[in-house]
Amino acid sequence: MKKMLLTLLALTLVMVMSAPALAATYTDVFTNFDQRDTWTDATTIDFTNDGVKISGNGASADGTVVYITGDGTYVISGECANGQIVVELDKADKAQLVLMGLNLTCLDSAPLYVVSADKVSLTLAEGTVNTFTDGTAYNSNAFDKKPTACIYSRDDLTINGKGELVVNANVNNGIGTSNDLKIVSGTVTVNAANNGLKGNDSIAIMGGTVSVTSKDDGIKTENEVDPGKGYIYVEGGEITITCADDALQATQDITVAGGHLTVSAGGKTINCDGSQDILSGSIN
Repeated sequence: MKKMLLTLLALTLVMVMSAPALAATYTDVFTNFDQRDTWTDATTIDFTNDGVKISGNGASADGTVVYITGDGTYVISGECANGQIVVELDKADKAQLVLMGLNLTCLDSAPLYVVSADKVSLTLAEGTVNTFTDGTAYNSNAFDKKPTACIYSRDDLTINGKGELVVNANVNNGIGTSNDLKIVSGTVTVNAANNGLKGNDSIAIMGGTVSVTSKDDGIKTENEVDPGKGYIYVEGGEITITCADDALQATQDITVAGGHLTVSAGGKTINCDGSQDILSGSIN
């Protein structure tokens, strides 16, 4: 009870000391590509335990490992007990991965690894549940740079749509990027052995229902150097965080402009050496 009262007191002080005039300015955070949750022409990819069926261009398979190398839209479905999706595009190219009821486990790496791209979006098809699960250790020889999350991108990653995404990260972080991570819509559930959501440059949540359970920080960014980076921005959504350490941790700015957060944290509710702004949003 004492710990809860101290947490509520600290949060109240943050809310009182913050004012709209101090808030960082976030405009055009969510682009048209980030918000596009519809599709027409697409390459289809269907996983099984024995192999992968691909219809269309831009993707190939080696056993149960799929390589996406062309910009475009890919509708991915099926179930596989040991498979992987590797996205490797030119740095100017984008890909929309439509998850249409996919249950993918990778025993020795991240089941989804974006090696290179301009941007990649995961569109959760309405009425579907999509699950990504990793094993208990990653093969360090599989890639030049080992992924550090169950869903990991070295470039920008966006999640949108009206379906559901479940991430079971048994090794490290749940969903991670070396750049920007955005959640526009959908139902996202993350269970992580380390941090739940980790974006080196930024994490921005526009809406949807997000539930994070983690053994370290809930939502975290790390960029301390680049101006305008290292921030967490919440515009809306229902967010629940249960974590062993800090719920929201950022290096340069945390802004809650809307939405509703429910937090149970072993550490701080908000941890940021820069600015902290609780505007129209609420945190319990």
